[in-house]
Amino acid sequence: MTNTLNVVAAVTVAACPLSAVTDVTGASESAGSLEQSNTALENVTGRTTSANSLSGLLGKTSLSGFVSVSFFHNFNGVDPVANAFVTKNDEFTIHKLKLALEKPVQQHEDKWDVGFRADVIAGQDAKVIHAAGLGEPDDPIDLEQAYLSINVPVGTGLKVALGKMVTLMGVEAIEEPLNPNWTVGNQFLYVENFTQLGGLLAYSWSDLVQIMFAVFNGWDKVSDNNEGLSVMGKVNLGLSTSTSVSLLGYVGPEQDDNTSNLRKGAQLILTQKVGPKLTFCAQGDYGHEAQAALVGGDAEWFAGGLWVVYSFTDKFSVALRADHLVDVGSSRTGFDPSGDVSLSSLTFTFNISPIADLQIRPELRFDYCSESVFEHKDTTKDTQIMLGMGVTYVF
Repeated sequence: MTNTLNVVAAVTVAACPLSAVTDVTGASESAGSLEQSNTALENVTGRTTSANSLSGLLGKTSLSGFVSVSFFHNFNGVDPVANAFVTKNDEFTIHKLKLALEKPVQQHEDKWDVGFRADVIAGQDAKVIHAAGLGEPDDPIDLEQAYLSINVPVGTGLKVALGKMVTLMGVEAIEEPLNPNWTVGNQFLYVENFTQLGGLLAYSWSDLVQIMFAVFNGWDKVSDNNEGLSVMGKVNLGLSTSTSVSLLGYVGPEQDDNTSNLRKGAQLILTQKVGPKLTFCAQGDYGHEAQAALVGGDAEWFAGGLWVVYSFTDKFSVALRADHLVDVGSSRTGFDPSGDVSLSSLTFTFNISPIADLQIRPELRFDYCSESVFEHKDTTKDTQIMLGMGVTYVF
């Protein structure tokens, strides 16, 4: 773990979900591993407060966080559409003030240990990630995570978490410093959950193999909307020092007062490092939900994404993301109530870190939709181009 945030560290963690393939339990939150869920920002900052501060009063508890701000211009001349985290044209946006308080738990084969994690986000993005049943949807403050973490001395050490946690899904994370690009892709926006409330088990069979299993109330729900629970399982595999694979599956009822119409799907993430500077990461998704299509009948979705990150130095890197989503029945996007939708984006980001803990990230993004959903003055069109910059300071 580093004790400063530089662009290379942030991008490598996000674009390479199992970059530390010799230690799968240290995989990134963007890869959905329990270890990164336990230490989402400690993995980036490594900061702990001094003995005479709040952390000192709480023992081994660490306090970390970040602030993120952006400014974007939409060439359509109006507020952007189809990106819930970038919603303003020619305006500054305060995305997050995030504070994370944690007493970490180490995996151990013969010792019980207990800790906790609590993450609070204030700002525009808090409104996006709100879980149903936790405050009002328009509240600018959100309790992103709050859970107990326990190490059970079984085998190499069984990790148990109980409470509200970030998802196991995806390359990208809610936290901008963990992502290769500033804006998030369509897979993160439309085919993954943000958080879940329930229980999680994680076990490392070896340095290269980790399994996780979660049971929770539902996608982005604190209060369950039916009498059934959802489940999600994941396997992280380190195939070599440069190649890793993550396999995930999920199933559960997500519709109001209905336990028969199940949502189920799978996700595959492959990461390949080519030398010390170049990283490729690919993510594929498939999902199906009974009786969820807007026109009636079953809904399906297919999505694929590719990230390419090249680090010139420890202060400068570039990241390219391309993704494509096919939403059969329009259940995930809602863009065509009478049929199917396809949605694509291409994003290019400069990641600049002139000093430790500061990220400056100019970005150009192109979006395309099979339906004319992007507003353009007094009409709509099927494309949208945005140019802007995000800035993050990690503490």
